[in-house]
Amino acid sequence: MSGYLPVLIVGAGPTGLMMACELARQGVSFRIIDKNPEQTLSSNATWIQTCTIEIFDHIGIVDRFLKIGHPCDGIHLYIDGKSLVTIPLNNIDSIYPFVLMLAQSETERLLIDRLEEFNKRIERSLELIDVKQDNNAVIATIKHADGNTEIITSDWLIACDGANSTVREKCHIFFPGENLTEQFIVADAKIDSYMANNEIHVFFDHGAIFAASPLGPNNYRITANLHLDYPRKIFTEREVIEMAQERAYGAYYVNKASWISSFWIHSKLVKHMRHDSIFLAGDAAHIHSPAGGQGMNTGLQDTYNLAWKLALVIKGKAKPALLNSYQLERYPVVNNIVDQTERLTKMALFDKAFLSKLRKFSSKFLHNEAVLSKKIGTQITQLDIRYKESPAISYDESTSAKSPRQGEHAPDVIIDSSKRLYDYLRNMLHNILLFTGPGPSAKKNELDKLKQLQKLLNQIYSQQIKIYIITNEELKDMDNVILDVNNSIHDRYNIKHPSIYIIRPDGYIAYYSKNFNHTLIEDFLKRYLY
Repeated sequence: MSGYLPVLIVGAGPTGLMMACELARQGVSFRIIDKNPEQTLSSNATWIQTCTIEIFDHIGIVDRFLKIGHPCDGIHLYIDGKSLVTIPLNNIDSIYPFVLMLAQSETERLLIDRLEEFNKRIERSLELIDVKQDNNAVIATIKHADGNTEIITSDWLIACDGANSTVREKCHIFFPGENLTEQFIVADAKIDSYMANNEIHVFFDHGAIFAASPLGPNNYRITANLHLDYPRKIFTEREVIEMAQERAYGAYYVNKASWISSFWIHSKLVKHMRHDSIFLAGDAAHIHSPAGGQGMNTGLQDTYNLAWKLALVIKGKAKPALLNSYQLERYPVVNNIVDQTERLTKMALFDKAFLSKLRKFSSKFLHNEAVLSKKIGTQITQLDIRYKESPAISYDESTSAKSPRQGEHAPDVIIDSSKRLYDYLRNMLHNILLFTGPGPSAKKNELDKLKQLQKLLNQIYSQQIKIYIITNEELKDMDNVILDVNNSIHDRYNIKHPSIYIIRPDGYIAYYSKNFNHTLIEDFLKRYLY
């Protein structure tokens, strides 16, 4: 058998499923294959960060996750069993001020359901055994469960096949980094406890870590390092029960432990996330410490970043050079996450002064909780991600310090009891927001300029953009008006004068200006759009 298609996705974990769902939403033809006969059945990655929740909202599937996930709005730290400090997450600037705890098996199930709504299916028990690039095409050799092989030729291949990526191996892509020697254990447990169920509890001792993350009533994910002189593969329920009792100083009584597994921490990152027609995403491109629950979210955001760009290029609506922005945008973000999680983990495990440093941090935090809780919470929940170098973003004009900046995810705003800003942005277009300013009434000549700008841009990019005028007064003779009667959008975006924001299809801010010169806006859009 042999076949041709625009995109082949290798790997059907969360990262590959996000890529598939987004390509399906964009109407791009693809196949998604996985060598495993069934989806992940264990809990694995359990943290869904606020940034990812907002992405789920942007693409219209957030309610499915909120319905079954368990929100946690704080991280409580302990030393020697005694409460040290709680880092609240509900001070972050989001409609979703929490981390959503949900087993990876459930995340995959919801994404599979989403994929099937587009009449797309994962092809399981198909293993990639070889791949090469030839004349701008990718030639993949696939082995079926019956031993037969198939050649699939595609324009693009997306490697989402995990830490032991076959694509990476066959393409001889270097995966530099470090393996930590300390072994860890993870388990799902039924627990009786008096501890707050809306917080993640992390216990530190001298070189010892124990974390309990609630997944729902009496259901927890527990993680701990092992202090072993030699590696072990099998652990008993009794050992998990005793470890929880000892490390958490009696705060948790484990009734039952399931899915007990051990792991080692690897901290690795490819130098280039694109190799000609092959893109690497998720664990195929980067692996790191699970500290802070960053891993799965980073993979989901990789393919969310890539999918809309690839779709536009395939449809002939964007220049191929747009795809260079994947490396420029995602690599610095991932590199920072790998570096930070590795540094934090090493400090907690091997730094003899760590507990002293943690106490100093606690004292500093408590003296400036309002500022630091927002800063740390924003970092943990990945709301601080900003793309600082990209051909798909204009940095020519600076925003005010309190305004959302180019390269950041556009914040949602509650307009009134029935409407939010995201309700207008859930599409696959570049959304251009024309703010009239917060004054009581825009001058007629200013409104005429906005109408003319709308008309000119729509003539050139009618299939690529949607233009909204955001004003606090009713404008019956203008199209696509967002009535900001209470100035809530103006206030959140810190708009003092007429201004323009351009929001990309992935919800990130591409452009800002107080100048309504259509030539400047066209010049920006022409950088990568046809």
